[in-house]
Amino acid sequence: MEKNPYVSFVSETTIRFTEEFKEIAYAGKQTGTPLPEIFRIHGIDPAILGSSRVEGFSYTLNRRNRKEDPDQKRSNTSYQRSPKTGEESLIQRIEQLEHELAYTRQEVEF
Repeated sequence: MEKNPYVSFVSETTIRFTEEFKEIAYAGKQTGTPLPEIFRIHGIDPAILGSSRVEGFSYTLNRRNRKEDPDQKRSNTSYQRSPKTGEESLIQRIEQLEHELAYTRQEVEF
């Protein structure tokens, strides 16, 4: 993994990808290419990473690019949402806990 040009850092518990790879991966996702295929094309075996790490990387890419995309920021400011009901906040809490669980599994797997 360390010799791959798209990997900037590897340890027993962590792998960091270059900014170039993150941009390539996000662009590939936008065109509909599955993330595991993007990893394979660029010489990274997704089986070694594990599915939860691949899913976590996908989540991080989406979150990162949502923050950086000025068009999305602008469109979100004009959107008015009705107050949350108890059910909606419960669903959001479940989603948050599912994400935390996936992240923890990813750490354990690696």
